[in-house]
Amino acid sequence: IYIYVYIKKLRLKERIHVLEDFFYEYIFTKRSIYALGISLVFSFYVIQNSTLQFNISTTLKDGAQASEMRTGLGGVAGQLMIGGGTSDGGSFGEFKSNMHSFALAQRMWQQGWGSKIYGNGDLDEEYFNKIPKRQQTSDRLAAYLMGYDLNKYYSAHDLQSYIKSNYAPDKKTRGSQQIIISTLTSDKEHAIEFMNALIIETDNYGKESLIQKSNEIIASTFKQLATSRNSSMSSALSSTINSEYFKIANLDNDMPYHIDIIDPPHSSEYPVSPNITAIIFSNLITFFFLSILFSFFLKNKEDLW
Repeated sequence: IYIYVYIKKLRLKERIHVLEDFFYEYIFTKRSIYALGISLVFSFYVIQNSTLQFNISTTLKDGAQASEMRTGLGGVAGQLMIGGGTSDGGSFGEFKSNMHSFALAQRMWQQGWGSKIYGNGDLDEEYFNKIPKRQQTSDRLAAYLMGYDLNKYYSAHDLQSYIKSNYAPDKKTRGSQQIIISTLTSDKEHAIEFMNALIIETDNYGKESLIQKSNEIIASTFKQLATSRNSSMSSALSSTINSEYFKIANLDNDMPYHIDIIDPPHSSEYPVSPNITAIIFSNLITFFFLSILFSFFLKNKEDLW
């Protein structure tokens, strides 16, 4: 009895009738069908005019050669001497900072990558140092109003910004040895070629920097050794020279140092953007809702105004 009274108070039949009227007046109408058709046409237009974006990625690992060198130099002391370790401040930290450095961008620029990214690919130095820089209207307006000059040509600074924003090495998990580099692009071949060159050049630049540092240490240590009169100090200086020569022997080769390549740069088989399902579904909902809103406005415009 109580349940019956409670259901009667809810007036379910009346609510169901109101819901049915709403569906027949605003949802199950020709206008809604037209709206769904228009949404499909609009979705097709958006998809056809969208730029395909493929995911380019590579998997690297902290370099085994760097770890072997630290071991060869003698445990913790060796790690401190070459700035290594197992944390993110070790090989991975050096590799990432080198990749995003201006010095690396300059090296890539001299190889003609600025021309391939911002120009027509001409490797003539006179050309790729004079590629006109395309400035946004807002930037031009701000420069005019505030009285400063914009750069006329692309430079290695622009290439450095491009590398920072599109190629950021990251570890899968904290403490993991695997390093992931990925980017989205519409030109798969170019991105794969550039990523491969970027990784190799970053590692070469890191090795050359360490070799230069070792040579400077050796030259300076020889000077100290020539004037030393203390046998224990002379022994320590000789040990330092030997360790630096050991570092140079490990670095002066074609083997990777900071990283090992597990999976070379490759492209996803299918584009990750645009998301066709998301575009169609979101447009269906949007146009369907607009159709209901428009029908409601037409039927109740006198009451609304």
